[in-house]
Amino acid sequence: MKSVWTLVLLAVCAVMVVAFHTIKQEMNIHRMRNLIVLNTEEVKTMENEIMSSKLAMQKLSSQLAPLDEQKKQLIKSMEEQMREKENSEKSLNTCQMEKSEFEQQKSEKDSAINMLKANQDGETEKVQEEIQLLQKQILERDTKICLYVDTAREEGRALCQDKMAASN
Repeated sequence: MKSVWTLVLLAVCAVMVVAFHTIKQEMNIHRMRNLIVLNTEEVKTMENEIMSSKLAMQKLSSQLAPLDEQKKQLIKSMEEQMREKENSEKSLNTCQMEKSEFEQQKSEKDSAINMLKANQDGETEKVQEEIQLLQKQILERDTKICLYVDTAREEGRALCQDKMAASN
């Protein structure tokens, strides 16, 4: 009879151990399901952030095109003005060589050249200020783009490496 009670006690202990492991397994499964749900939500928010970043980059890219075109036009304008300035300086040298022959014409041509020079200098300064402003805008835009670029990726580092060094 003693052996029967011992077997019953051992059976009850075995059932208790199995029940304990079952409850522990169920708790682990429940915890894992909660983690899966949280991770799924986190992935969805990250995907939404990536999409909004892409939209912001596309918007900035569309704003960049007119600025680049305007920069090219300003550079062409500046080059033309520099050529005009060089031509004016050549004309001034010619006038100075003929000084001894045309003393009366010298005073008229000098005043005309000085007026052209003053106009060119004013225009050159305006163009240079506009170029500096556009360069600053482009640098700010590139810096803003680099804020959204994933620097963990090689393409992001290559794109923004010189921008981050210039802003620091």
